[in-house]
Amino acid sequence: MASVMKTIHHGGCPLDCPDTCSMVYEVENGQLLSVRGNPEHPMTRGGLCVKLKDYEKRHYHPERVLHPMRRVDPKGRGQFEQINWDEALTEITDRWKAIIEEYGPQAIIPYSYLGNQGLVNGLNGGDAFFNKMGATV
Repeated sequence: MASVMKTIHHGGCPLDCPDTCSMVYEVENGQLLSVRGNPEHPMTRGGLCVKLKDYEKRHYHPERVLHPMRRVDPKGRGQFEQINWDEALTEITDRWKAIIEEYGPQAIIPYSYLGNQGLVNGLNGGDAFFNKMGATV
C-alpha cells in the first residue's frame, strides 16, 4: 500500500486584497486538499473571504483555463480552441501592430487590475511597456 504524505504549507492569498490574508494549504501526495485562513494572521485571524471558498475545487476544475485560447466563432457563443503561447503572442502582436498603424498607439488602452497578480506586478507592472508603446493613459 502506498504511503500517504500530508503536508501543511503557509502562503499568502493570491487575490491580493488589502488584507493580504495568510493562508494554510493542506497537500496530500502533491494534491491540494484544502485551503483555510491562518488563525495567526493579525488582521483576519483565520477568516477568508467568500472569493476563496472552495479554492481547492476551482484549482482543479476541468474548465479552468490553463493555456491560451482563440475564439473560433462569433463572440458570445463560447467556442474556443487551444493554441500555444507563440501563436497567442504572435496574434496579439499582429493585431496591436495593425491597430497602431491604422489609428495610432493611443488606440491601445491598457487595462490593469490587481486580481491575483499581486501589488508588485499588478498595479503598474505594465506601465513602462505601455508608456514606451505610446498607449493612452
